Formats: sequence, C-alpha cells, structure tokens
Amino acid sequence: MRLLRRLVTTAVASAAVVATLAVPAQAAGGTKYCPSTSGGEPWCTLYLYPTRFPGGTISIDVDVSGTTPVLSRWNLYIDGGKVCSAEFTHQDPPRSWVCNNVRAGVPTLEAGRAIGAWARIGLRW
Repeated sequence: MRLLRRLVTTAVASAAVVATLAVPAQAAGGTKYCPSTSGGEPWCTLYLYPTRFPGGTISIDVDVSGTTPVLSRWNLYIDGGKVCSAEFTHQDPPRSWVCNNVRAGVPTLEAGRAIGAWARIGLRW
C-alpha cells in the first residue's frame, strides 16, 4: 500500500511538471493608436517604459492611413539607441517586420505619418 501511494504521488507530481512545461510563454509588447493630425507631431510613438524587452527577436506592426504613396519610416529604439528601422508608404496595407538579435532593454517604436493620417503601431515578442 505504501509503494502504491508513493507511485501515485510521483505520477501526480510528474504530471504537474509536464503540464507546467507545456504552457506556452506569454506574449509581451504593446500597441498604440494615434488619431489623425492636422499638423504638429508627424510621429506616432509607442513608449513601453518600464517594460523591458528580454532580447532576441521582436516584431513590429505598422498600419498608417492614406491612399497616396507618401514614403515614411518606422524606427525601433532600445534604451534610446536605434536598433532597427524600415520604410513603408501610406498606401501599404498593414505590415509587419521582424528584427533579430536585438539587445535587451526598454523599447520605443516610432512611425512617421503625414498630416491628416492616423496610425496604429505595435511591438510583439
């Protein structure tokens, strides 16, 4: 009986460990919506302070309104230093990019937008 109890206890404990290992990692990051602008700030900026990116691969999502081929750019900063950037046009559909081997730190994403354009930007890891 004691052996059976020990086997059951070991089996339950082992199942708990397997269940814990099988749980997927939580995604982190954030998003920001910037409404249309009539002038002034041409950048939509997502500050994730105090959230820290652990390093590695990070995804950038950009959706900017517009029907003209206005060329713009997004920039990803870690602790204030630029680590990744790319160009897009305002007539592009929503797009995503991936930056690899990014150092750990506090991320900030900015995306340019023309006067009268709205933007939705995001970071995922």
